[in-house]
Amino acid sequence: MTIHSSLKEDISLLGIDRDSRYREMVLDFIEEQARQLAARLPRPETKEGWLQRAANLRAPILHSLGLTRFPERTALKAQVVGKLECSDYVIEKLIYEPRPGFMVSAHLYLPRRADFPAPAVLYSAGHWMENCKLDPNAQFCCANLARLGFVTLVYDMIGQGERLGDYAFDHGHLEPLLVGQCQEALMVWESIRAVDYLVSRPEVDPERIGMTGSSGGGLNTFYMSAVDERIQVSVPVCYVNTFFMMMAAERDRNWEDGVDLCNQVPQVMAYSQMSDICGLIAPKPQCIIAAIHDTLFPIEGVHQVYQDIERIYGLLDAQDRVRLVTVDAPHGYDREMRQAAYGWLVRWLKNEGNGSPIPEREYELIPLPYPPNPHNPRQREVGPVSSPGLCFPEGRGPLPGPAITTLTKQIATSLPPARDLPTQADDWASQRTKLLARVPAVLGRWPDRREKRNRLYNRTLFNGLIAERLVFESEPGIDIPAIFLAPAQWRTHMPVVLYIDEWGKSAGLTNGLIETVLAARIAVLAIDVRGVGEVAASDFEATSNALMTDRPFFGQQVWDVLRAVDNLWRGNSVTGRIDNTRISCIGRGLGGLLALYAAALDERIAATVMWQAPVSYKSLIVERPGFPASAYLFDVLNHFDLPDLMSAIAPRLLLIADPVDGERQALSRQAAAEFCKWPSQIYTLLETGSSKWKLLLEDSNQGVTPNEIVGWLQKHL
Repeated sequence: MTIHSSLKEDISLLGIDRDSRYREMVLDFIEEQARQLAARLPRPETKEGWLQRAANLRAPILHSLGLTRFPERTALKAQVVGKLECSDYVIEKLIYEPRPGFMVSAHLYLPRRADFPAPAVLYSAGHWMENCKLDPNAQFCCANLARLGFVTLVYDMIGQGERLGDYAFDHGHLEPLLVGQCQEALMVWESIRAVDYLVSRPEVDPERIGMTGSSGGGLNTFYMSAVDERIQVSVPVCYVNTFFMMMAAERDRNWEDGVDLCNQVPQVMAYSQMSDICGLIAPKPQCIIAAIHDTLFPIEGVHQVYQDIERIYGLLDAQDRVRLVTVDAPHGYDREMRQAAYGWLVRWLKNEGNGSPIPEREYELIPLPYPPNPHNPRQREVGPVSSPGLCFPEGRGPLPGPAITTLTKQIATSLPPARDLPTQADDWASQRTKLLARVPAVLGRWPDRREKRNRLYNRTLFNGLIAERLVFESEPGIDIPAIFLAPAQWRTHMPVVLYIDEWGKSAGLTNGLIETVLAARIAVLAIDVRGVGEVAASDFEATSNALMTDRPFFGQQVWDVLRAVDNLWRGNSVTGRIDNTRISCIGRGLGGLLALYAAALDERIAATVMWQAPVSYKSLIVERPGFPASAYLFDVLNHFDLPDLMSAIAPRLLLIADPVDGERQALSRQAAAEFCKWPSQIYTLLETGSSKWKLLLEDSNQGVTPNEIVGWLQKHL
C-alpha cells in the first residue's frame, strides 16, 4: 500500500473530515473589523472641524470609485428615436453613449406646462431588473414629476431593462477592480453623463437639478450627490444606513447569491460612515426616505446614521435642509415615499410649498415588456418582448457585460507603471525595495505580530508516518487548522513544504502531492487559510465584505501563510526538528498566488511553487472568471503585476507549473513565456538563470505531475 492510498483512507485519523466548529469565524471576524473601523472614525463637533474632514474625504471617495481621474467625456451621440404623447407630458425615447461601447436607453419626460428652462430630476432606477425605466414605480414617479414641472430623465442601468444581459455577471463584474474601478463607479459615471445630457437640453435650468432613486437607485443617488456638485437636491430612498448594519443584514444572503458588487465600494469603511458621505452633500437639501420593514437596510441603522447626518447639517446651520421620512412599508419606492419626494423636490427646486408630501395623480402606464406572471407575481412572463416604451429595436441594446470587460482590458493596456530592466544587481535591489513598498497599498494593513499560540489536537503514528493535527492562531479571532506530516524514520534537519491549496489541505491528501513530498523524505505542513477547508466561508461574501474595509480578504489570507511560516521557523516538539533554512511553499490554484505573495514578502521561504495558478492579473480580465472573488485585488494593476512579484523572489527558487488563464484554461507555451519574460530577465541578471527559475508546462491532458514538482524541489534543495 502506498502512502497516498493510506492517507486517503485514514483522513479520519486526522479529524479533518468532521463537522467544523469554525463555520461563522470568518464572517464574524470581518464584521468585528468593520465595527472597530466605525468606532475609530472621527466625529467633528465644530463647523471648522467638519469642513476640514469633508475636504479630506473627497479624495479617498473618488479613489474608491475609480474616479480620481474622470474618464474622457466623449460625445454622447444622443438620438431621439421616438415620442409618446401623454396628457401632461411628452416622453422622448432616447439612445445615447455615455462612454465608447456602452449604449443607454432612456426616457426623457418633458412637461407640457412649465416655465422653461425648468428644474430637472435624474431618476435612478434600482435593481428592478427586467423593466427598469418602465417599472411601475419609476413610471409613476417620473410622470408626476413632469406634471409638477420637472424635466425628468430615467435610464436603463447596466444589466437592466433594454440592457438586460446576465444579472449574475452584469452587476458583479470583478475584473474592473484590478484596474482601480468598481461596479458602482460604472453606474456613477453613467449618471454623470446623464446629467451632462440634461444640461445640454435648452428646456433644463442647469442650476436646478435634483436626483432620486430607491434601493440601487438610492445607492446611485447617494454617491452621485456626493461627487457631482451639479446635484442641488438629493432624495435617496431605501438605502442610507450604517455600512455595518447593511453588511450584517446581508449575512448569509451572500449579496444576492454572490452576483452583486454594486454596494461594496472598495475601502469606503476605512475612512467614512454613510453619514460622512451624506454630509458632503450638506448644506444642500437632502431628504432621506426609509421603509420601516426594510430587511435589507434595517430601520435601526437608518435612525442611527440620520442622527449623525442631522448633526452635520446643524454644524452648518442648515437643519431645515435635511429630513428623514419613514414609511410603514417594505423595501421599495411606494406611493407614500414618492409623495414625500415630490414635496421635497418642489420645495427646494421650485421654491414652492413647505416640503410636505404632494398627492400623486394616477396615469395610464406604458405596458410592461415583462409583465408579472398572473400565477406567481414574483416571476415574469417570458416570450416576445414588446412595448411602446422600448427604445432599441426589439428592446435589446448592446449587452454591457462584454463592454465592461473590454473597457477593463483597455485601461489595463498601459498598466502597471512602466519598468526599465536594470543593468546591475544593485539597481535591481533598489527597484525591488520600491516594488515591495507598494504591496501594502494592495494587501492592506497587517495586524500586530503576536506570539503564536498552537493547540495540538491529535498526534498519531501510522503506516510509516508521524502526523499531527493542530490549530494555530493567525491573529485574535482567527484560528488556522493544519496538519503536519513527516516520515516516522526521522532525519535531523529535514526540509519541509508548506502546502496551500485553494480547495483546502484535504485536497493535498487526495491529489498525490503530499504523498509524493513524503516519499521524497520531506516533511509537510498543510494549512487551511481562512475561508478554505475546515474554516470555509463564502469567498464572495467574505471578499466583498472585506473589500469595503482596510484589509482585503486576500491580504488576510496572505497573513495566514506568513504566520504558518512563523510556526515552522520557531518550531514545536516535532516541527522544531526541521531545517528552517529549507522551507518551501507550494500553492495550487489561488493558493499559488498566496504562495507567491508570501515568498515575495518573506525571505525565509527558500523555494516557491505556483501550481495551476495565473501568472498575470491581466489574464484574469475575462467576462466570466474561473477564479474566486478574492483573486481580484482592488487597484493592483496600478501598482504591479504578478511577474513583478515573481522577480522579487529572485534569486531564491521559483517554479511555475501549469500556469492558467482567468478561465482556468492552460496557457500556451508562448503566452506563458511572454507573461514570465520579466522574472526570467531578472533571474538572468542575478546570474542564476534556469538553475533557480523554471517555467514547467506539460502538453498532455494530465499536466505537470506531483513527481515533477517534487523532483525539481529535491534537485535544488
